[in-house]
Amino acid sequence: MPCRTSTSHFFKVGTGGTGSVGYAFVKAPPIRSVEDGRPLQLRGSTPTVSNASTAKRRSHFSTWQVATGLGLVASAKVARASTEVDWTGSATGWGRIRQKSILDVDWLNIHGVMTLSAVVLFVAQISRILAHQKPTELEVWLTAMVYLPWIYFCWRDSEQLENHYAVTFYASCGWAVMSLSSLFSVLYQDKYPDFAFGVLLFGNAIFAVACLYFYSYHWTRMWRHFTQNRFRPLWIPGLLGLMCLHLLTPLDLMKRLDDPGWWKTVCQVYNDEWWWVADVRIIELFVTAAALLLIILHIQGVFTGMKNAAVVVIGTIFAPLGLMVLESTWLRASAWQHYLMVGPKYW
Repeated sequence: MPCRTSTSHFFKVGTGGTGSVGYAFVKAPPIRSVEDGRPLQLRGSTPTVSNASTAKRRSHFSTWQVATGLGLVASAKVARASTEVDWTGSATGWGRIRQKSILDVDWLNIHGVMTLSAVVLFVAQISRILAHQKPTELEVWLTAMVYLPWIYFCWRDSEQLENHYAVTFYASCGWAVMSLSSLFSVLYQDKYPDFAFGVLLFGNAIFAVACLYFYSYHWTRMWRHFTQNRFRPLWIPGLLGLMCLHLLTPLDLMKRLDDPGWWKTVCQVYNDEWWWVADVRIIELFVTAAALLLIILHIQGVFTGMKNAAVVVIGTIFAPLGLMVLESTWLRASAWQHYLMVGPKYW
């Protein structure tokens, strides 16, 4: 595929073929034995057998024969699929990617500028978080100045990617919009409550579309890989973990819509809740950008294969989650307890 940017050396992943298992025919047991031209009579059996009874038994045995054969075929297919689980991702064609150095990547373009800006900003932000300092209004606007252009250029150039990668990139742009919306919402919730709630609703709408697009594609892809005997079970924990984290966003919105006083009550009980939510969204923005950078490096042959996938799953899902929970321990903030709280509507 012709490419327009330096980050667009892509490869096509081949799909593994599926084999076939032939039908297994099972010989039915004899209906009768013949001795001296007469039916062999078992001890205690009826001396004569009518033609109608014989035909009925033959029909039962034929049905049993076909059912047994089909059952063996189904069992063989299931057994074959279970033995061809792709634990290491070998069926993806990753081994055919030409390995390159990170120095071979062309960073002198807008994506290189956006990457460097995000990294520098996050180094400053993680230093502040570890120093137990709250985010400032200036920091929030600097974050928007970095990630709004990042969203635009990421969306613009995702069409150059193969569909498998483009789905993740487009969805990530939607998730980044939600993170920025939530960040501004908690910053201005006291000064401009209507604006704060409106921008949060906007972010949730974009977020819902992005999640529907992303998860419908990837769960369908998991099923397709299963039927093609190249199912990769190690992808499931990462996908489920990301889904569980994403479910917290619509749950938060439902609580707010159900009881408009719920969130205000949460912030009164947990004085630093807005601070913690702001930092969560800041971390989300960076790990979203980092995950897409790792994918681009993989496509270009730098840091490829299972080690890349492992860093994406652990480094951009589970490690950030641990950092978020850790920060909630030194702040007066709730990481999950507030979901069990009720507001004035239920008092």
